[in-house]
Amino acid sequence: MPEVVIEGQTVAYDRIDLAPPWRQPTTAIMFLHGVGADRDIWSDWLPHLADRYSVLRLDMPGHGQSAPWNSAKALNFDFYVSLIRGVMARERIDSLILIGESMGGTIALYAASEMGDSVKAVATCSTAHRGGTLRNIRPWREIMEQEGMAAWSKEMLEKRFMPGVPAPEVLAWFHGVQCQSDGETILAMADVLVGSDLSERVGRITAPVLLMQPDSSPFIPLEVPTELKDLLPDGRLKVIAAARHGIACSHARECALEVRAFLDEGADA
Repeated sequence: MPEVVIEGQTVAYDRIDLAPPWRQPTTAIMFLHGVGADRDIWSDWLPHLADRYSVLRLDMPGHGQSAPWNSAKALNFDFYVSLIRGVMARERIDSLILIGESMGGTIALYAASEMGDSVKAVATCSTAHRGGTLRNIRPWREIMEQEGMAAWSKEMLEKRFMPGVPAPEVLAWFHGVQCQSDGETILAMADVLVGSDLSERVGRITAPVLLMQPDSSPFIPLEVPTELKDLLPDGRLKVIAAARHGIACSHARECALEVRAFLDEGADA
């Protein structure tokens, strides 16, 4: 699996090229997962997008096959922009469609505000632009330290998914991934997210943005993406009914098809 080293951090990713050569895609999709996931959260999206685009899936620091955050420097959004640019340079890619879930979506918005025309479109799932609006994050350290990662993971699964959704094998996979993620990195990410306010930045985003939001996220009330849509120069909002925070996984096909239609309309032009 390829890796990049950014600011001393080793980050793993993969590249999937299934588009036929005569289509010659000039823009790649980059998937950015959030807290506690890894690149495989996007697996059910691939059949709906990989026929048209080269796909890059990152394991964020502290997740999957990437090393935990190990810098004395505080984690910040600029690191993630450097990471995105580093992968682009290594893969010789000039432009991206950024797709992110939860904090990965916030990273995508921040990166799009910094990277101008090299970001052609953005799609997010369960994403906030103002960290002060987030709920149910502050107890994470106490749960991790007193009860362990398995207890934190079980609580997270209840907030990600409605009862009976998704399938038991998917829940088991997600629980395993969350338990194997690095707790200190997760807490560093939470600090970045809770302290964020992109309200002024998002007005700089020149690319069209699709916001997909569950109607019952325990972390992000619906008024937050509604506000975000109005701040974006070209923002669209799709509400997923009867769903909690983890729609990138529980509603993967629905979200992927929504993104495909968004891009087919010329959002990536």
